[in-house]
Amino acid sequence: SLTAASSFSKPKVLTAASTLKFIPEELAVFCRDFRLLHFYFPENGLAPQAFRVANAIAQAREAAAWLGDTAEGHDGCSCPAEEPPEEEEEEEEEEEGSSPTLLFESLRDWEKELQRLGAAGWRVSAVNERFDMAPSLPQYLWVPSGLLDHDLKRTFAHFQERRVPRLCWHHPGGGDLLRAASFHPASEPGSEDVRWVRGARGAGGCPCLAPPGVFVPPRGWRGWKGAPPHRRDPPEPSDRDLNCLLASLVQLLGDPHARSLPGFQSLVQREWVAAGHPFPRRLGLLCRDSPREEAPVFLLFLDCTWQLLWQFPADFGFTEAFLLALHDSSFSPYFSTFRFSCQRQRRHSSVPRLPSQTYRPVGSWPGPGGLRGSPHTCTFPPVWAWGRRYTRQQQRQFWNPAGPPAP
Repeated sequence: SLTAASSFSKPKVLTAASTLKFIPEELAVFCRDFRLLHFYFPENGLAPQAFRVANAIAQAREAAAWLGDTAEGHDGCSCPAEEPPEEEEEEEEEEEGSSPTLLFESLRDWEKELQRLGAAGWRVSAVNERFDMAPSLPQYLWVPSGLLDHDLKRTFAHFQERRVPRLCWHHPGGGDLLRAASFHPASEPGSEDVRWVRGARGAGGCPCLAPPGVFVPPRGWRGWKGAPPHRRDPPEPSDRDLNCLLASLVQLLGDPHARSLPGFQSLVQREWVAAGHPFPRRLGLLCRDSPREEAPVFLLFLDCTWQLLWQFPADFGFTEAFLLALHDSSFSPYFSTFRFSCQRQRRHSSVPRLPSQTYRPVGSWPGPGGLRGSPHTCTFPPVWAWGRRYTRQQQRQFWNPAGPPAP
């Protein structure tokens, strides 16, 4: 809802047909995701324009609500709308971007994506299935096919936060892109436990595409101690911020699938959500008392994507409206995608809690037969469930009609 207020009159809820009898000094927008937005009009020039701004917002809101009703099949009459054909329902469900998006929370998703990449020299390892090897890494990793999990376990202790090298992307031409954290200070890079990393460059039959100091470079590790200081001390010791950004941009430039809407969503899920980017801290959703941990790394990625979209619009299957929706949703507590710092927290819900939005009646919840008990677990949807927040008409604006055909 939209409310206008001033110091000389009572607040008034605005609609498209509203008539204001005062110059609004403040507009309050109450959003569906429980956000409250305030807009102030100072007296030094903006106040005379407040009428037009308030009316424009009210009319736009009314038009959006009307489009949403017509898109749902309701025309304002009391008769029920006709059921759409089954094929049309499936098409609309796919347009929401939820069906083809891989969340990388199951073994099947990792195997399916590895098969799409055609990385014959790599396999899916479940060595971290219980998150006991590396709490901030996902349950499943892409590792060389010839490397046994028994040998891989000895590698974790050599890297910061135990984030071992693993495959990030396989280029159709044969290149393999790896990412990992920097070496642990007490580690010996030349030890037998990490010698397989130097051989990982041959897992796909070609050299690694990773630049030194950012992604794991197989070459030059033998003389790591004698390397220049900037190569001994990467800019990214934890593999949870800039590596997410660079890994995503490399794939955005080199993989047409990542430039489609479902492919882009899957890319964010794999390289940011599953890879353990600390969204709550970087976006400032939880740690207001620790501003040093705030950094708009993910928003920088969205901006870089927008720059590429602006230069090469015909190569992208989505629009800037989609990027704006993703930007706005990143600050919303309504979605589970940005509420956690890693997959383990998402599974065990061990994140510091946001303000509760769950209603609990006095005396607990009534169960079957009138018995009292605890309510079902309140789960938040992923951000890719766009239908929870946007109408089908609005979701169609996410798709670029001038872009390449959808995969």
